[in-house]
Amino acid sequence: MLPYVFLGEWIHPSLAWLKIGSYGVMMACGFLTAAWLLSRDLRRRNLDPAISDAVILLGIIGGVLGSKLAYMLTEADRFEWGDLLSGSGLTWHGGLILATVLIVGYFYVKRLPLRVMLDAVAPELASGYAFGRLGCQVSGDGCYGLPCSADSLDRVFCMAYPNGIVPTLEQVHPTPVYESLSNFVLFVILWKLRGRIRNPGVLFAIYLVVSGLSRFLVEFIRQPESRPDRFWSLRDAHLIALGQVLLGLILGTWWALRKPASLPDCGVMPVQAEASAVAGKGRRRRKGK
Repeated sequence: MLPYVFLGEWIHPSLAWLKIGSYGVMMACGFLTAAWLLSRDLRRRNLDPAISDAVILLGIIGGVLGSKLAYMLTEADRFEWGDLLSGSGLTWHGGLILATVLIVGYFYVKRLPLRVMLDAVAPELASGYAFGRLGCQVSGDGCYGLPCSADSLDRVFCMAYPNGIVPTLEQVHPTPVYESLSNFVLFVILWKLRGRIRNPGVLFAIYLVVSGLSRFLVEFIRQPESRPDRFWSLRDAHLIALGQVLLGLILGTWWALRKPASLPDCGVMPVQAEASAVAGKGRRRRKGK
């Protein structure tokens, strides 16, 4: 466990307020990686790679603010505006919803092809979430799974968090690791498929379905903490994940059945064409020399 990568008190007691948490560092890694990957994919899609800067900025604002507001409205004992500035209390689905609203609104204002842009951000959503869950694991922030019994076969996967921000000596399921691994795998799949699916929007629908199922299943082995049951013993995260899966199935089916747009109209350059274009530019440069 490494809850903090830097503490101001290491330099001087007067700087005790200065703390750089490992969770924040992993979030930064996730956003920076997403920005690089998105700019690269936008270039392949014949779209301005600078768009990625605005998308990532809106993702940061919506992700952090939405996560904080969702926690304060659904899980916290009371709503206090001052808690917006605290470093704890983040609820994943709130950030997803608000960030989506802001980013889709940006696509609409800029008259960008919505389905193409949704496909472009889908792999980065998976990788960003995976980095965020790595931050939960390294910092030991309390997002732990259920305890493992001494005689259960799954005990081999369990661990304690003695030095976490929320310490525990009990052997529990490391659900942040499960979610991080599943989303890194999802990222690889989406990244491989991005130049092979001709119908815009289908790639994003695949992300919605797979990530929603992953979140729904892992929620059964996560500790409930202060998250209340709504009905059928399901919590808010269960219900949001199911809604995400249903939305993905509806949109994916609708967009898959539509006639694919021509490549120039939907702004997609297949991976093979991208490689040929890069090779062609290299040959032209050598001839110019």
